[in-house]
Amino acid sequence: MLLLRSLLSLSLATLVVRANNNGGGDADFYNSNSPIATRVRGLNQTTLAKVRSRMLDLVHYSWELGTATEALLELEEADISVYGDKPFPPSRTLSANSPIISIAQYVLSIKPPGTLPLMEDGAAGDPASVGVAVLLANQTFANASYALAAKQELQFLTEIVPRAPNGAISHRVSEAQLWDDFVYMGPPFLAYYGALFHNVTLLKEAKRQIGLYREVLRDPQTNLWHHVLLGSWSDPALWGTGMAWAVAGSTRVLQTMLKSPYAAQLRGDMWELSGWVGELLNAAWSYQKRQGDFRGALYNLPTESDFPDSAWTALTAAATYRLAVQTGNRQWIPNANKAFAYIQRQIASDGTLLNVTDVFQWKQPGVNSPEGQAFVLLLQAAHRDYTKWEECNSPPTLFTIRG
Repeated sequence: MLLLRSLLSLSLATLVVRANNNGGGDADFYNSNSPIATRVRGLNQTTLAKVRSRMLDLVHYSWELGTATEALLELEEADISVYGDKPFPPSRTLSANSPIISIAQYVLSIKPPGTLPLMEDGAAGDPASVGVAVLLANQTFANASYALAAKQELQFLTEIVPRAPNGAISHRVSEAQLWDDFVYMGPPFLAYYGALFHNVTLLKEAKRQIGLYREVLRDPQTNLWHHVLLGSWSDPALWGTGMAWAVAGSTRVLQTMLKSPYAAQLRGDMWELSGWVGELLNAAWSYQKRQGDFRGALYNLPTESDFPDSAWTALTAAATYRLAVQTGNRQWIPNANKAFAYIQRQIASDGTLLNVTDVFQWKQPGVNSPEGQAFVLLLQAAHRDYTKWEECNSPPTLFTIRG
């Protein structure tokens, strides 16, 4: 990890936080008279910088690195994220000093020769979360090693990893086992690769995989999702962060389809996918805490009301803002606004997100959550874009498809 810390130190020394330049600063729109915009304000730049710094201090594992790169992309390089105007192909290259690029460099520097996944940690899905950053680094450096590494990750995920009986790609390497976390890791990479290289089959496969996961993990009584099923052991708990991964990964796939060259062809797929997201959001928000010190929070295990978890509260709110812009469905915006207000009360003076779940002991409170730090940045970016969309009185993006 010393190499990663060195690369990130160089990046941070030269990088100016660009959230304002992408419409993320208070001066840009948060002081608007719009009734929607003023219901909840975004985080100020000082707080954001602290949250961001803590995230980069804490990231270590593949899914943490991948989520950090996506958070930085959506917040600071929004124009070339899938939520930008024309991400395929990206209209510009990222600076070699960007922490997104630094993380991609680190991942390739530790990748053993002759291996397929971007990182080897026992997970089949998690390494794919770094894939978008690797593809952006390929554009920055015009270095064939990055393109090859992304292609190898694609091959690993689609050809080597075990599959469940229904065809769902396993989240684990050793056996066919489905975790709802996978939806944020694997399908967005498949979709991005497909959009970037004009492969509509991969775009369809990304959405199909989400449907296959839903088929196995959805609890028909609550419409919430089980955490881990199949394989030699399971965790059937209706775990919050896992469901947040699912809705946020699904909205990313939907957005990638929207901005791909095949949007008109995929219109039906996108509406079906948006329905799956809405189904899970509707179920999740029904458990939101409505009073007391944790008003606006979601419980770690919602049906058991065990303890509030800031991490899945933040990411679920982010996905809610994203879906509203995509479909025009504002049904859960009041929930997201309450959640964002709650999150702002949970950020310590050093930028640490408080009241989070332990990232390894899922049924216990934790102290630090690298992914939770990233979720705060994702929430800020999603709220920023939602507020601008409301102020511009723009149509939902699914209604702007031509053809």
